[in-house]
Amino acid sequence: MGLAIREFGIADELMVGEMLDAVSDGWVDRLAPGASGPRAFIADPKSFMFGAYVDQEPVGFAWGNWMRYPSGAVASYLHELEVLEPHRRQGIATMLVDAAIGLARRNGHAKFWLSTGSHNAGARALYAQLGGEAKTDGDMNFWWDLR
Repeated sequence: MGLAIREFGIADELMVGEMLDAVSDGWVDRLAPGASGPRAFIADPKSFMFGAYVDQEPVGFAWGNWMRYPSGAVASYLHELEVLEPHRRQGIATMLVDAAIGLARRNGHAKFWLSTGSHNAGARALYAQLGGEAKTDGDMNFWWDLR
């Protein structure tokens, strides 16, 4: 099995779209015809995305954003981690998270964080194994749908 993790850059717009098509069930580019969500995402200097390939086939990805605090410190937020079911429990998610954490470290970011559902035992175990500290002090996520 040839496993590779790739950090996507501005020249990789088509690869990002192919990755999303292959791995993200139900993904839709919501920009107007002729525009490109993947292009807009990957062109944003505060966005990052890694893809996982087995024998050159897309099998997983991790993407997120950087946020600057008023203090000047920067945090990396991993918003989505996905690996196709047949490729789970092979270390691919670990490699994707490690790649994202490594990017944050190389860029001097002060924090790296993500959120997962309390029902997702597999994700919680993975993040604990990778040294993540679970914050269970009553924090909640609130969302506003602005579409």
